[in-house]
Amino acid sequence: MAAFWHPDAEQVELPSLVRPLGHRRPWSEMLEAYAAGFLARQAYEVTDVLADGDRLAVRLRWTATAATAAGPIPAGAELVAHVAVSYELRDGLILRQSSYDCYEPLPTAC
Repeated sequence: MAAFWHPDAEQVELPSLVRPLGHRRPWSEMLEAYAAGFLARQAYEVTDVLADGDRLAVRLRWTATAATAAGPIPAGAELVAHVAVSYELRDGLILRQSSYDCYEPLPTAC
C-alpha cells in the first residue's frame, strides 16, 4: 500500500448501506484494516476517469468476497458496489480518497 498512499493519507467513506454514518480513516487505520484480512479478494472495474492536476474523479464497479463475517455480512458473501470516488494526490501519491459507495443488496446467507 505504501507504493500508492501518502503517509498523511486519509480515506473518507460517505454514508452508505455498509457505513450508515460514514467513516474517516487515517493511514494507520487503513493499514490495520488491510492487515485484518476481511476480504478474501476484491476487483475494480473502472468505467470513467477525469483528471484535473492532482485531483481525479473515478467511477467504478467494485466486487469482493468476504473472508470473515462482519456485522450483517456473512463469511463468503459476494459484495458489489457502484462507486464514485475522488482522489487528491500529493507527491504522486494518494493523500485523500473520498468515496460514495452504492451497494447492491447485501446477502444475508451464503
